Amino acid sequence: MHVVRALQTGGVENVVRRLVSGLDPNRFQQTVCTLIPTSDACPVGTICLNRAADRAAFLVPQLRRIFAQQQPDIVHSRNWAAIEAIPAAKIAGVPVVIHSEHGRDIETMNRQPRRRRMLRRLSHRWTDRMFCVSQELRDYYCREIWLPAGALDVIPNGVDAEEYRPNLQARMDVRVKLLARPETLVLGTVSRLDPVKDHITLLEAASKGLQAGLDLQVVIIGDGSHRGVIEAFLAARPLLRQKTLLTGEVHDVSQWLNGLDVFVLPSLSEGFSNTLLEAMAVGVPPVATKIGGNTEIIEHGRSGLLVTPRDVEGIVNCFVHLANAQEWRLELGRNARERIVSHFSLERMLQRYDRMYSELMERSRVARSHKRNLAPID
Repeated sequence: MHVVRALQTGGVENVVRRLVSGLDPNRFQQTVCTLIPTSDACPVGTICLNRAADRAAFLVPQLRRIFAQQQPDIVHSRNWAAIEAIPAAKIAGVPVVIHSEHGRDIETMNRQPRRRRMLRRLSHRWTDRMFCVSQELRDYYCREIWLPAGALDVIPNGVDAEEYRPNLQARMDVRVKLLARPETLVLGTVSRLDPVKDHITLLEAASKGLQAGLDLQVVIIGDGSHRGVIEAFLAARPLLRQKTLLTGEVHDVSQWLNGLDVFVLPSLSEGFSNTLLEAMAVGVPPVATKIGGNTEIIEHGRSGLLVTPRDVEGIVNCFVHLANAQEWRLELGRNARERIVSHFSLERMLQRYDRMYSELMERSRVARSHKRNLAPID
């Protein structure tokens, strides 16, 4: 049973969907437990606690009842929102308990509140496995919860390189929809509209590029709480507004990615960005901030470019170089796809999760068998 806050659009939710769709159904029967209601579909059964999204609640009793009723062999919780699943699973006698961290929010980007640090340290003791999706995130949490360096495992995200692949027809269709000329440099990003994703820096860089005479067009794919701020920023800059499209949520992300010349990820914090993996798999060269797993995915100067967070001038310089060097831009895109296929494929990710779940279940079975053998005979 996977436990997550919700099944909405986002990186951790995409990982869960890829697991429930990709793991062998003859070996794994999977269920998803969400804390708050969600309208997004899931390919397996779901259980919802129906908690209010904006109200704190003590979830351990309710989660314990669900685990006792469903009797899963494994409970796998993700991120702070679902951390109460750990004590609930232990109380309910779940054989294997796993917790993973997939990123940080903007409020706790640099340091975790003391209460969170204490609970995460206790969680490490209560779980059979605790891991992160990037080395940077692992090192961060080892420091924050006072663990030895490398004490947590790392399982990177992966992407289906067949679903996300170069598609010339999709590229042509998107650029016709955008009314983009062949020489126009189409910049884009895919993410929820949230302050931590820092869309404003991307827009400031695009605005400077337009003022410098670059032929640019910007596509922002996704939706979220920060949309009003972005729209207000655009409203004050008529030229940029004319050159920017806010698509909202889309279901054909791979099609839109194919229409881009450059994928931009200006985030202030990232765990291991699924959208970065997807863009690179499509063959779009990325410009991303030097944070989180971005530095583990991109080989700077070979499969993409890395910049300092909030470095508007640095991003503008990337746009200038990429606009004036089409062959180099195409080479970066080819190398980006090669990087994903060889290191961050969906198959590799599924193999790692399969191995982890199987090993922990076998270890649990052996321990329970040994315990029964040691029990006194009446």
